[in-house]
Amino acid sequence: MPKKTLFALILMGFTSLVVQTLLIREFLISFYGNELTIGIILANWIILEALGSILCSKLALRSNKPRLVYTLLQTGIALYLPLSIFLIRNIKNILGLALGEGIGILPIFFSSFFILAPLSIFDGAQFPFGCRILSEDNLKPAESAGRVYILEALGFILAGPIFTYILLTRVNSFSIAFCIGALNLLSVIFLLKKKLIPILLFFLVVMANFGPVDIMNKFSLAKQWQDQEVLSYRNSIYGNLAVIKSKEQYTFYNNGLPIITTPFPDVSAIEELVHFTLLSTAHPKKVLLLSGGAGGVIKEILKYPVEKLTYTELDPLLIKLIQDFPTELTKSELSDPRLEIKYMDARRFIRIAKEKYDVIILNLPMPSTLQLNRFYTQECFQSISSVLNKDGVFSLALPGSLSYLSPALVNLNATILNTLESVFHVNIIPGDVNLYLSAKEEFKISPEIFLKRLAQNNIQTQLLNPYFLEYRLHPRWLKWFQDSLSGYSRMRKNLDLLPQATFYSIAYWNDIFSSRLQGLFKALDKLNFKVLGLSLFLLGLILFILNICIPGFKKASIGFAIATTGFVGMSFDLILIYAYQSFYGFVFSHLGLLVTAFMAGIALGGWQMTKNLNKIKNAPLTFSKIELAITSFCILVGLLLITLKGFLSLGLSPLFFLLSGICGYLVGLEFPLANKIYKSNTKTAGLLYALDLFGAWLAALIVSVALVPVIGIIPTCFLLAGLKIISLAWVAAS
Repeated sequence: MPKKTLFALILMGFTSLVVQTLLIREFLISFYGNELTIGIILANWIILEALGSILCSKLALRSNKPRLVYTLLQTGIALYLPLSIFLIRNIKNILGLALGEGIGILPIFFSSFFILAPLSIFDGAQFPFGCRILSEDNLKPAESAGRVYILEALGFILAGPIFTYILLTRVNSFSIAFCIGALNLLSVIFLLKKKLIPILLFFLVVMANFGPVDIMNKFSLAKQWQDQEVLSYRNSIYGNLAVIKSKEQYTFYNNGLPIITTPFPDVSAIEELVHFTLLSTAHPKKVLLLSGGAGGVIKEILKYPVEKLTYTELDPLLIKLIQDFPTELTKSELSDPRLEIKYMDARRFIRIAKEKYDVIILNLPMPSTLQLNRFYTQECFQSISSVLNKDGVFSLALPGSLSYLSPALVNLNATILNTLESVFHVNIIPGDVNLYLSAKEEFKISPEIFLKRLAQNNIQTQLLNPYFLEYRLHPRWLKWFQDSLSGYSRMRKNLDLLPQATFYSIAYWNDIFSSRLQGLFKALDKLNFKVLGLSLFLLGLILFILNICIPGFKKASIGFAIATTGFVGMSFDLILIYAYQSFYGFVFSHLGLLVTAFMAGIALGGWQMTKNLNKIKNAPLTFSKIELAITSFCILVGLLLITLKGFLSLGLSPLFFLLSGICGYLVGLEFPLANKIYKSNTKTAGLLYALDLFGAWLAALIVSVALVPVIGIIPTCFLLAGLKIISLAWVAAS
């Protein structure tokens, strides 16, 4: 294979992953995203990519100049990528929305669809033309499709660590876009035999002088933040952090959401969270603050005679930015000798903590993502209980209301309350933010107790006085709240492998921004394993009848198998990450390695199958064996996760990398073999590639939003096995 072709095809996968990841991050900043947002954006990318592959399959077969078309696709990606970044950052202005205003599901869907369309279609169209280019190098069509599949996977493997650990944290999005553009134009020159050297030289001159890039970056940021003063805009491996100044007020944003305001914070929210918690115990000497500390919370905690305040913060860059833009408030907080900052995942810290605490405060947003949900599960509460003193207090807050609780808000609070009460005795202070105060033993709270302890500790506050406390702790609020949540004990508990709270958080978010889709979420909430299992049975029965009644229908069995394998592959790519996070915490580099292991498995499986294609005499039988192996894998992972729930030793963590690699390997085996069975040409290869993407599209859209949060990770594994049993049976019968 010529080196220029090898470079172009590896670059196809490299470009695809970098562009996907870069633009999803940009969309999340504009859309304040959760799993639903990510699912919609990723699903749009995948289905558009499939569309590009389908539309260009016939064109690639008939084209007299496939290399020229391939280079035009590369050039289109290079030119459009910077524009797409500008459009995403300017999306709220285009939609007529104010800064801070949320966006509903339908605007997210349509805006991401149209912005991504050129890039996704160009990316998908490259696959059939890549197959055609390899075919011209005297390779059989089936082998060319398999090799393109492998080389694309190799590009993905290279892109993951390079983007995450080199590009993302060192240069801005426009610089990354120009780097990707330069690589694609370099490939264009190689493929067209150096006819476009002046274009590349011009591009490299632009890159050498970062002035134009910086101008574009600053102009787009001014549009995104609607001409507010942007003091800093930086990426870390954990997210995007921005610092915005308005007069004397600094606001720190994480992925577009405000998390800290200084020097004038939200006094009401901070004082209620801190003082209601610390006043619930007589002697708060050792305090553990899980995230959300700087900018007022630390100051209020340190008003008490605490001996030590341990503060966990995942992203060191956040504290560095606070120090870079100091105020008297943050300087006094961060310089107090009683403060100890731990830069690590909060749940991981709890697991390794060697001391116990009198007060533990969880100061995180509601569990609207699977990453956040880990801190609201029964397993997490049990870990917190193990480091909480006998008379200690643990607190967390959830959205609420003193006038009306929507069904989604009731369900969110009910599932967390039921989960808390499985571990602790709980007192509730309802409000626009519901505060849950939990302890190992029963304890009382009242205005009198709080006022007495305020006086004993000589605590000065702006908000807490006899009248305010009498109002906030009046029994009528608690009675109204309990009446609203009647029957909460029948709610399913929120677990690591059954993240109910994430689903209800997304449903609540949907109520606010896309209320027309309430019916959809109510229907999803009624899903259960039995209903979905019955649906799979009916699907299998329908396919069986069609297979008997329609002679030509058997030909679709391999295509169906490829689509379901794409679904299973994407599903386990997500499931293994979620399970690893739940068991071992947010170890970012490990999550990147999980994805890399999956893509390495695909490359290895595809390479081995392509190498041995000519030796396989009975391709359908071999294909059926692979289907059986994928089915067995789904069942095996479900059984392993059931077993691993009781064994969380880090010594078992390599098992997840092995499982990810095995899954990728099995997925990689099927695609080249399917092309051999169909005696593939470029058209068929493009269609099979599109079916693979279609399966991945479905998984991206529903697994992280519906299946995993509603029925749980383990039942999802068994449903995936059921899906592959149908696929296996159809292939075997055909």
